[in-house]
Amino acid sequence: MTPIHPAVAPELVESLNALLDATASNPPLSGKTLGFYRKRNKFNVSPVSDFPAIKSHDIAQSTETPSVRVWVINASTDTKKPALLHFHGGGFVMGSCQNGFSRMQQLALDLGCVVVSVDYGLAPEMRIDEVVKQSYAALVWTHQHSETLGINNTRIGLLGFSAGGGHAALLAQYAAHRNEYAVKCQALIYPMLDDRTGSTFLPEPPKGMYLWTAEQNQYGWQAALGRTPGKDSSKPFTVPARQSLSADLPATYIAVGDLDLFYDENLRYANALQALGIPVILNEVPGAFHAFESIAPETKLANMFNQEMVNALKKIL
Repeated sequence: MTPIHPAVAPELVESLNALLDATASNPPLSGKTLGFYRKRNKFNVSPVSDFPAIKSHDIAQSTETPSVRVWVINASTDTKKPALLHFHGGGFVMGSCQNGFSRMQQLALDLGCVVVSVDYGLAPEMRIDEVVKQSYAALVWTHQHSETLGINNTRIGLLGFSAGGGHAALLAQYAAHRNEYAVKCQALIYPMLDDRTGSTFLPEPPKGMYLWTAEQNQYGWQAALGRTPGKDSSKPFTVPARQSLSADLPATYIAVGDLDLFYDENLRYANALQALGIPVILNEVPGAFHAFESIAPETKLANMFNQEMVNALKKIL
């Protein structure tokens, strides 16, 4: 057993050790092994409750946008709730809405909101510049169906975890650019924002030692972009951290552990938003690695992390 780095919060060590033991024989993430990881991911689904209800809706393909399915949680016609467009994690290449259903049901109850979970296309089958169009179609659909879903369309926010945080950040940028449909806020939970991390930018260990590494990040961005990550230039609306930022971007919540591979890029993004006068709430978690609250959900640190996200969303949504 490899010793856990002493910077890891003590209450996370037992769960991290168990995970590392269980995954020690797994192959490195690559194009050849992606099927293995996608298959394993399908079994990482928490039990779903009967309430609040979950219903799927298909948004048809148009000349500009690939079709996309959304899963609506806690819709009703007799109230005007806030809403969150949710984007799951998975390094751009795996994961599904189903992985987050249980958590999103609880969040819908905690916030008294509707959650619209976006079943976006995965890389490498779909590149990130196409996914942002799917994301925007979901935002448009939510606005246009707000009356039947019981949504107050002046209070529609975005929520994304890891790669989903990257998709949420891109959508906020794209929506601000088009200036057609409003976004009230964005909550970016350890978001994947910069293709240079792990290639051009190499965070010092213990950042990136656990759960999501520099090598995995390079593969995820390679698949999403269709080219080597970290190059000097990037297409518009593909890499959130390299997109010219607008002062019209919404109030933002960013949460990340200080041992996360994304810690430095997340702080740079928060600082860039604040420099434009955009309200930012930043939650830095000492001793926490990527997605720690999913690995050790019963710990005090995980409970505090989840509660602070709820509190921040209540404030900005």
